[in-house]
Amino acid sequence: MFEFQRPFPINQIPMKPEFTGRVKLDETAIQTLAALFGWDGETRRLLTCSLNGSLHTVSPPIKAFKHKKAAAIPVVITCDDIPTTEVVVRGHPDNTGLVYVDINIDPTNATSWPLAANDAITLSINNLNNIRLLMVVGEESVILGYTV
Repeated sequence: MFEFQRPFPINQIPMKPEFTGRVKLDETAIQTLAALFGWDGETRRLLTCSLNGSLHTVSPPIKAFKHKKAAAIPVVITCDDIPTTEVVVRGHPDNTGLVYVDINIDPTNATSWPLAANDAITLSINNLNNIRLLMVVGEESVILGYTV
C-alpha cells in the first residue's frame, strides 16, 4: 500500500468519498491513475478522447472567443485568468499597425511576435494570462480563440 504525502484533486473525475489527508492506494489504483492521466510539465491532465474514440486530438474543441482592444496607446494587455490548452491569437482585420505577442513577459517590438491584420499564431499554454499583448497604434485589437 502506497501513501501519498500530498493529496491532489482530480477535478474531472468525481471521487466519492473525496481524497482527504494522506491517501492510501494499492498498486492497481496507482497503475489505473497513471493510465488515465498525463503530465504536461506543470500539472496532471486527464487524458480524454475525441468523439471517434481517438486519444490524440490535433485540434481540440474551441471553448470561446475573446476580443482584446487597446483603450489607450501604447498599452500592454495581460489576458484573463482562464485555464486552457491551446489558443489562437489573430490580428483583427481592421488593424492598421502591428500587435506584439509574448509569453509571460511584457512584449517589445524588438523581441516579440508581430501580428499584422489577419495574421495568427497558435500557442500551447496552460492559461490565457500567460499571454501579453503590446498595442502601439490606436484602435488595434486581437481575437483570441481558446480551448478547454
